Amino acid sequence: MPPQPASIFLRGLLLAILLGTSLAAHADSTLQLPSEKSPALVADCLQQGIRRLKIPDDYVKRDTAADKAESIRLLNPVSNKTSLQVDIRPQGEGSQLQADQNGIPLTPPWQRLIKRCAE
Repeated sequence: MPPQPASIFLRGLLLAILLGTSLAAHADSTLQLPSEKSPALVADCLQQGIRRLKIPDDYVKRDTAADKAESIRLLNPVSNKTSLQVDIRPQGEGSQLQADQNGIPLTPPWQRLIKRCAE
């Protein structure tokens, strides 16, 4: 027996809801901010904030690129998987921050830290 039109409609509606939820979760997992500070100053601020949160240094990785871009990552040293990553790219006299928590929404304390360091 072929599927009924109502059944097809409900399946399509369910799929649309699931896709919308997935996209909304992904949208909440990134944060982009401009800053008048240089990438190095923003990265220093983030490292200090992370230390105040008592996160061990071996869970924090900082990289500096040739173009003076900075990247701060929180990673598990055992699995080498990154959770939070903040990329700070030079933009004119300041910088542009992009934070990604790899599909997990950024929590308010992390958002506050990142926004405070961008100011």
